[in-house]
Amino acid sequence: MKELIIHLSDFLKKRTIEIKECKYTNDIGYQTNIYVSFVAVKVSDSKIYVKGKLVGFIEQQCSLCLQPYSHPLEIPINADMDVKEGCVDVNEEVRQLILLEMPSKPICSSDCLGICKICGRRNKKDDSCSCVDEYDSCIKERWKELLNKYRRK
Repeated sequence: MKELIIHLSDFLKKRTIEIKECKYTNDIGYQTNIYVSFVAVKVSDSKIYVKGKLVGFIEQQCSLCLQPYSHPLEIPINADMDVKEGCVDVNEEVRQLILLEMPSKPICSSDCLGICKICGRRNKKDDSCSCVDEYDSCIKERWKELLNKYRRK
């Protein structure tokens, strides 16, 4: 992405460069809708300080109910970056910040109870099925028969 590459030639006119709201295209395996805004300050010929914010959403799948949802992101960017061949590529820094911020077990909402083992219904806090009680009693009956067979031997 060309918008997140800083060229040292941009500093000939002024000491800071401000880039507002560049759409980030990624290679992290998830669909994203992320905008990056930052200010870069030239510290020396080999270092640039980048400060800004990353705001947007990552499309993920809930690990309980398997429904897609948008996970919100708002990540501050504060980094000293090395200058290579007259350019600084901020893409890798943004990519790493996104990967660190992604949840290891994404959940769509706090009231998600997941999918019922019996009927396959997606359960929410106020709208759940009664299959769990039936399943528990069924399991107890199965164990009861197994215990009776064991005792007869």
